[in-house]
Amino acid sequence: MFWEGDILTGTDNSKPFKTLNQQLSILRSRGLDDAHAKAKRSLEQIGYYSLINGYKWMFLARGTNGEIIHPEVYKDDASFDEIKSLYDFDFELRAILYRSLLKYETMLGAEIAYRFSEQYPEEHAYLAMDNFFRDAQHVSSVVGTISSLSSTIKKYSDRRGKNAIKHYVNKHGHVPLWVLVNFLTFGELNYFYANCTEDIQLAIARDFRNMKCTSYNNSHQSAITPGAIRSINQMVNIFRNAVAHGEITYSKIVYRTPHMGEIKSAAGINNIALRSQAGVFELIIAMKAVLPKKNFRRLINDMNNLIENFKDNFSPVNYSTLLQDMHFPSNYRSIL
Repeated sequence: MFWEGDILTGTDNSKPFKTLNQQLSILRSRGLDDAHAKAKRSLEQIGYYSLINGYKWMFLARGTNGEIIHPEVYKDDASFDEIKSLYDFDFELRAILYRSLLKYETMLGAEIAYRFSEQYPEEHAYLAMDNFFRDAQHVSSVVGTISSLSSTIKKYSDRRGKNAIKHYVNKHGHVPLWVLVNFLTFGELNYFYANCTEDIQLAIARDFRNMKCTSYNNSHQSAITPGAIRSINQMVNIFRNAVAHGEITYSKIVYRTPHMGEIKSAAGINNIALRSQAGVFELIIAMKAVLPKKNFRRLINDMNNLIENFKDNFSPVNYSTLLQDMHFPSNYRSIL
């Protein structure tokens, strides 16, 4: 259900309970005239907070200064159906992005396991500080990575039931890195790569470039630098968490955006201007730099179909705002 209060009005901290019918009355009083039976089912299945408080912002009336009017009222042409369409669009967007992000996560984990183990084949070499960056700037981060790897081994070794880590600990006394990477979060993979020595980072970056050459049957694919991989990883980590936890994604912004120059170069796209703070469009550019052709083409086809399928669900103004919030330029099809 729903508790009215400072979530909506910003003035009352008591948050008294509101029934579904009362929630509909609130929406209608603020200008959503189509908030009736169909809207009631949506509120029941999704929840007022996730649906309305999450996706209302595009549809709220604003003053001459561009700020939202308080108490909140909706634009004259706003509708509950459009808010629900934006929620549905974002839900589908997360599913599309998740597939591509998971593919990259799997590829990165496999690359780290292979190149690190090739360089340091000793058992549990990934628990030795000397096998990572050795400068003072990385000491704290390296210690954190090693601690995280050790904690993952302990956690899964102590769990009831079967898992690969427990099997290797009990039967072999050690866990190969190519097993361990499958139990790491993307954030942990991100830090692992960032703490690897320069030669390992460079080898992984070369592997991604060689994969692109094979995938596209073209030996002239752009080089991918370790800096580009690090920047992509930072961006992917933020979006990976967003799509996995059902956060609002279409308007997601990476406020501490890495430099996009190396990513654009790796993607072979140098003739466009990108935002200083990355959004969905910049993420897709990053995926172009690292995904095999088949996977990237599916991402683009799915994105084009999603945008086309939902286009008529929005007014022209709101459709344009949606693309802007995703950082999609008007000629995005020709760019991608």
